[in-house]
Amino acid sequence: MREFIIAAAMEEIRERGLRFTMQDLATRLKVSKRSLYENFTSKEELIGALLEIILADMERQEEQICASAAKPTEKLRQLLTVHPYDVEMFNKNIYEDLKRMFPAQWQVVEKARLKRQERLERLIEEGVAAGELRPIHIGIVSQLLRGAFDSFTSYSFLDKNALTYKEAMRELVDILLQGLERKS
Repeated sequence: MREFIIAAAMEEIRERGLRFTMQDLATRLKVSKRSLYENFTSKEELIGALLEIILADMERQEEQICASAAKPTEKLRQLLTVHPYDVEMFNKNIYEDLKRMFPAQWQVVEKARLKRQERLERLIEEGVAAGELRPIHIGIVSQLLRGAFDSFTSYSFLDKNALTYKEAMRELVDILLQGLERKS
């Protein structure tokens, strides 16, 4: 039953963002709210379970990329475009609402983002050591990535620029690896 509730919660998030109510969810599932609360003590617990699934999926993808035999630049490209299995749900105010409404769950997301940032830094260092990337200041690139991630999780930025999260990440990867200068 928990899996059905989580799947239905994902649908609610796609349609309403995190502002759905447990009654909305119960209506979608055609069950009583009591049935929901028998499986999850609160909406916060439900959101936590959902995040656990999403973050575990991303972690699995990232570990596979890092363990692969690909060159560091290819791993970097792949790692920067890792996204949850349902990336388009980020085109709503998900991150902004998560920060505001569920601060404990937001801290879990922040931990995962920090771990991802560390992986990216290691890959950049590997790329420099392998001669695939020019020597650069890792701290600056790390801060640039952090700022980009923060911007890309802002619905207003994505909406204003008519981008999806996935499109924004692809563009970031292209700029980071290809630069701004036109090659002649």
